[in-house]
Amino acid sequence: MTDSSLVPGGALPARTTFLVWAERHRGTRSAWLAESLGVEDLQYLSPTRQRGLGAAWRKYPAQLVASARVLLAHRPRVVLVQSPPSFAAWTAALYSLATGSAVVIDAHSDAFERGIWTRPGWITRLVARRAVATIVTNDHWARQVGRWGATAITVPSIPTSFPIGDAPPLGSGHNVAVVNTWASDEPLGAVLDAAASLPAVTFHVTGRDDRVAGLGRTIPQNVRFTGFLAEGEYHGLLRAADAVVCLTTRNHTMQNGACEALSHGTPIVTSDWPVLRDYFSAGTAHVDNTAGGIADGIAALLADLDVNRREVASLRERRQAEWLETRTTLIGLINDRLDGRTHRSRRRPDLEEPG
Repeated sequence: MTDSSLVPGGALPARTTFLVWAERHRGTRSAWLAESLGVEDLQYLSPTRQRGLGAAWRKYPAQLVASARVLLAHRPRVVLVQSPPSFAAWTAALYSLATGSAVVIDAHSDAFERGIWTRPGWITRLVARRAVATIVTNDHWARQVGRWGATAITVPSIPTSFPIGDAPPLGSGHNVAVVNTWASDEPLGAVLDAAASLPAVTFHVTGRDDRVAGLGRTIPQNVRFTGFLAEGEYHGLLRAADAVVCLTTRNHTMQNGACEALSHGTPIVTSDWPVLRDYFSAGTAHVDNTAGGIADGIAALLADLDVNRREVASLRERRQAEWLETRTTLIGLINDRLDGRTHRSRRRPDLEEPG
């Protein structure tokens, strides 16, 4: 149980459960959120590591059954649920309908961008309206939820602390960590080309290294693929690096790796999208996803490294204060629902669509 006197803004009821239909490494944001809200019952429900349509017919029914068992055994008054998959949010909404519990949906960008998670639309809208709030990563998705007649709370990231272990061996000059998960929106090829033009900088590329051979190209000598790193090693690298590179070719997509770098106070190189410019507004180089743009951004950041370190540390403090305010609002909404009080949407007026 979380003691409300020890947590700024109060606390949630002791009987609060957080459902994540994924492995832990695919639910890191939910782990940050659970820790900050004082949720101890965080359930990662993943019967198989297989992904794709071939595994879906076995995975999702098993996760549904596992969720039902958890909910019936724990009888939570509050259920937080990560989406996608949308089926997890549907399950939580059904439990809420049957028990009167409060539901909060932690919606990641994929929950809005992929048709498989937004269809059928009438269920998506109904579930969002049933929830106390849908947590989204940026104001673009907040407007979408608002159009459904539901309440959105924008939480770009949850500042937190991480276990710090020994970093992998670093190079003798500048070192940058490249957060790589082999996702289709990560311009890794452009990063490698950028590395070739910055021979004095060592690039430490995270993620499993069993796909390196599949790149079918020569790897620059100043690039080191770290392979899978334990949590402490990974955060040790992000803390020790001079900068963290975290890129995406998709708009409206928050970058967890950049959020982790911010928590460590490490300067950031990220893509030049509005949501990333807005949140990472200091101590950061915003680049296009070309080799030249990435190289120029890294070089500029490293050339003024001390200033960027001070700026990102100051930004971290501001973002932590903003989250504590949002946290208080969220807990207030949940407790209002449990007490039977109604509320209007908490979207800011400036998020309304024109006309």
